[in-house]
Parts: sequence; structure tokens; C-alpha cells
Amino acid sequence: MASWTRQKTLNLAVQAAQLGKHFPGSQTAIRRSQLTWHGKITPSPLSSTYAVRLRYRLRERPKVEVLEPKLQLRGETKPPHLFSGDELCLYLANEWHSSMLLADTIVPWIAEWLLHYEIWLATGEWCGGGVHPNRIPERNADIGETRTTERHQGSRPYNTKSRPK
Repeated sequence: MASWTRQKTLNLAVQAAQLGKHFPGSQTAIRRSQLTWHGKITPSPLSSTYAVRLRYRLRERPKVEVLEPKLQLRGETKPPHLFSGDELCLYLANEWHSSMLLADTIVPWIAEWLLHYEIWLATGEWCGGGVHPNRIPERNADIGETRTTERHQGSRPYNTKSRPK
């Protein structure tokens, strides 16, 4: 019989230490109960290098923005899988929780999103899969809260041994 236990939330200091360890050229700060990580990601050898910012508060979803270069439109169409404010939509509500390391999940998912973005810019087709746009219930497993939110998200398998540069 399976035993269901609550996942332990990783504190911001642990998250910051792991981001610094795995991405030594990046900058991490914790201020006012928020972790902010600035890093550069090159999704593939032929890709541009992107400056990104990840902001994370406990019991909230990580918020990711591309700072440079700015995300481009294709014609008059914005890239798929974005929240309002051009925050990247990286995963479905139940795919990430606060017991997971940002360095092992969110940062590689940023690299994957950027790769699919580049393909979309070139072809007009989003090859990353996912669900968009519709409204689905989002449940915060850490605090048992449920709310409805617009989602533009994808789902994919992930191998922790392959990290972006």
C-alpha cells in the first residue's frame, strides 16, 4: 500500500545554493522572502544567449522573464505559452512543487522553452506541445488552495543529467 506524505518545501537558501553551484556565472539574491536569480542561457549551440530572471517566493509559482534579447513577435502574434507580463509558462500546475530544486527543473525548462521559441520564430509552429489557451483549475499543493487561471503550458519528460549551458 502506498504511503502518501507531504513533500518538504525547500527553503530559499537551499534553492540559492543549488542555483549558484550549478550555474556559477549567475547571480542569486534573497531579499524580502523572495529569491531572484539572473542567469544567461544558451539553449543550443546554434541559439542566441538569453539573459533571464527567475523570481520565486515560497508557496508561489516561480516567475520567469526573458530580459535580453526581448521576445519577438512573429508578424503580429506573441509567442505561445506566456502568462500576462510576458512571463514564461513552463509547466502544468501539478508538474512542479516546492520540494523540487529550481536548478534541476525550472532552469532547464527555461532552456527548453527558449529552444521551442526559436523554432516557433523560424517556422510559426510551436513544437513543444502543451495546453494553450484555456482555463484550467490550478491547485497549489503546498497550501491546498485552488483557483482558476489562464494557462499556456507544456508538458515534457525531463532528464536531470542534461543541463543548459
